[in-house]
Amino acid sequence: MDLRARKADGWTTVAFDDVEKIEVVTGKTDDHLTLTLIGHREDAPNVLETGILDVDREDESLLANDIPRTDDGTSWVIDRLRS
Repeated sequence: MDLRARKADGWTTVAFDDVEKIEVVTGKTDDHLTLTLIGHREDAPNVLETGILDVDREDESLLANDIPRTDDGTSWVIDRLRS
């Protein structure tokens, strides 16, 4: 399963092969608030993608939970970086 994610250097495609679900959690990467995507696997190590700022709205349906967003639809992480 591939999805487009925004990182500090721009949009990229991230791949999650043979995962059961992809979960979104918030945390810090290099002392900056970011999202981490966790691709859960039953019989293998989970797949982690750190440093995520947003996920393409068209790919958000592939996630087990929602990207935290402001009322205008901006990723909560990007909104906090702009402040």
